[in-house]
Amino acid sequence: MKRFKRMALALLAAAVMAGSGVMAAQEPSPFIDEDLGIEDHERQQQLEGAEPPEKVVTKDDIPHFEMIYVQGGCFEMGDFIGDGDEDERPLYEVCLDDYYLSETEVTQELFEIVMGYSPIQKYNMLMETDPQAPAVYVSFSVVQDFIKKLNEIVDGYYRLPTEAEWEYAARERGKKAVWSGTNNEAELGVYAFFSDNSERIGPVKAKKPNALGFYGMSGNAIEWTEDYFDFDYYQVSPVENPYGPEHAVFRSVRGGSVVDVPYKLRTTYRYGLEHSTRNPVLGFRLAE
Repeated sequence: MKRFKRMALALLAAAVMAGSGVMAAQEPSPFIDEDLGIEDHERQQQLEGAEPPEKVVTKDDIPHFEMIYVQGGCFEMGDFIGDGDEDERPLYEVCLDDYYLSETEVTQELFEIVMGYSPIQKYNMLMETDPQAPAVYVSFSVVQDFIKKLNEIVDGYYRLPTEAEWEYAARERGKKAVWSGTNNEAELGVYAFFSDNSERIGPVKAKKPNALGFYGMSGNAIEWTEDYFDFDYYQVSPVENPYGPEHAVFRSVRGGSVVDVPYKLRTTYRYGLEHSTRNPVLGFRLAE
């Protein structure tokens, strides 16, 4: 009899324990994270991998740069001395409307603020940077991107100068100036960074400006112009506000650079580069 009582008690205890197990299965602990934290983990990974939002550049962020008013007029464009290259001839009359031209080449500081990166650091990490030196390593298309973005920021109408506008300003409204600022080669170092006095580009205002107030139109960085380059363009160019040929493989550049000899720093010297060209002495200045 006692044996049957013990069996009954054992069966009753087993039933109670089984019932408790069912209850536990139906009521999970409030401390259990049912998704095992997977969603939080994925969300954190997305945040860590996301790029920071692009900085919005406003007009107040743009450093001041001076645009000089150039009164239009007529002048004889091209090789007025007679010892230049064939593409600088024939000497012919050009008449220009009034315009504005930046007193210096676009600086590295201005370019980096507008575009958000440094072309020098992108293409030549070994080259020394200087916020006040010309922005270089800029292809023609990159220059156009810069101008478009700058105009959007300041609600402006900036552009590149035409060849005629560039030469007219470099020659102080069409005077017979061999180099921008002087006709005396012995004085060239006062106005220009070039092969005789420097090994790299320098600050845009480190040398003396020409009589109109323009710095570095001879030497320092070569400058893009808006015109396509045609070797024979002077033979067919219109007189009024010429804009260059309608199409060509190259774009015209002017002014010579820090690596060039005085002959290539002449105000009438011209040549062309492919649109994709970028190098450590190629920059630009703005017109409007």
